[in-house]
Amino acid sequence: MTVRWLTSRRGAASVSVGMLAILSAGIVAGCKPAAKSGPPRGPSVRADVSDALFDSVADNLNRLEEFDINQMMPQICDRLNQWYNQKKPEVTWQRDPLIDGLPDELQTMRIMQTLDLMQYRMIDAWYLQESVWLRDVSKGARADAFDDLDVAERLFDWTIRNVYLEPERDGAGEANQHRPFETLLLGRGDALDRAWVFMLLARQQGLDVVLLATADEDGKNLKPWVPALLTRGELYLFDCRLGLPIPGPDDSGKNVATLSQVVADDQLLRRLDLDAEHPYPVTADELKHVVALVEGSPHGLSQRMALVESRLSGEHKMSLTSPGNALAERVRQLPHIEGAKLWQHPFDIWLRQSTLGPAELQAAAREVAVFQAVPTLMTGRALYFKGNLDGEHGAKVQLLNARPADSAIEDYRLPADLARRLKREDIPQHEAARIVLLRHAKQDASYWLGLICY
Repeated sequence: MTVRWLTSRRGAASVSVGMLAILSAGIVAGCKPAAKSGPPRGPSVRADVSDALFDSVADNLNRLEEFDINQMMPQICDRLNQWYNQKKPEVTWQRDPLIDGLPDELQTMRIMQTLDLMQYRMIDAWYLQESVWLRDVSKGARADAFDDLDVAERLFDWTIRNVYLEPERDGAGEANQHRPFETLLLGRGDALDRAWVFMLLARQQGLDVVLLATADEDGKNLKPWVPALLTRGELYLFDCRLGLPIPGPDDSGKNVATLSQVVADDQLLRRLDLDAEHPYPVTADELKHVVALVEGSPHGLSQRMALVESRLSGEHKMSLTSPGNALAERVRQLPHIEGAKLWQHPFDIWLRQSTLGPAELQAAAREVAVFQAVPTLMTGRALYFKGNLDGEHGAKVQLLNARPADSAIEDYRLPADLARRLKREDIPQHEAARIVLLRHAKQDASYWLGLICY
């Protein structure tokens, strides 16, 4: 049977499973040149001057849900490379001193050795897509808030509502740790995933949020605790495991505790104890040695992204770089902070995913395969992040199109051309896997429609 809901007008925004699996592995090859026959349907390219190439990239990044991403992503990096080679623009950039504090095995990764490389690759295009999503989400979540703390609370609230809390992973033994792109797309993650998304959303709105960690007296054995907003000379605490800002001394619960307050009064933390057997996992005594972790990533520390960020303006403007040492210097001046360094977690993930074997790559691909099975699900997510919910081409319609009747799922058959390409004995297996994905897509679409209504 032909399933109409799999091929909506905006269904072209599907993501290939292979592409995302390679993305997760961090080993994407250099970008391929755009087809010489001309651009894909939809996007317009003004090739009269080199600046027009950059303008077209900025414009198309804002409308990726309208195009076939598998065609558009190579074109984005191709146009950026053409723009750079023709224009040779300059940007003030230097290698961030905080990088020297990373372990040698992370500093010597190839991507860390090429931070000054001025060649845009597919992995850069995906980072730009992630940043567009973060910018769009942060704009919608902020709404009309102006005060830094009010804005941070709204961004935190969005994060908690939209990233379903999963059990914490067991560190190095977990192959498929999530990057923010995957956390946003899947809508789930552990407390560190939530913290990472919250920190990046805050950055898009010009706020400085660091991750606080407790440490031994010698500053080692760091244990990540909570993200904290730096404003008014204080660090305001948000707990991603509880899903709540840590309440301050005001019994109304409308204020957010600062690091100074909880260090001075352990009762602020004890109010979070469930009972004697289940206390809140941190005490004021453990906060004698606190280290601030600054979010950074190979892309956020690169010259390539510093250059793009410096050229974006107006509706295209977004944050692409980590404040790095500049933020660390400000945090070090605050009371109760013993030091500040780069958060190692993003680099650990990069190293781990860059060495995944075939079986691990396949497992990573399965996690996002649902978006390939039902393209409208991917489009619905992208429109949801933009706040484009209603109308014929809004997120609601796209997610509704990803909810076929159970009878349609059970009666699904592979398209004839695809069935002919497969061996006869493989057809039932492929169809069974597809049916599982369609059921998964329907559940996800239903959940996200519920969030929209909420």
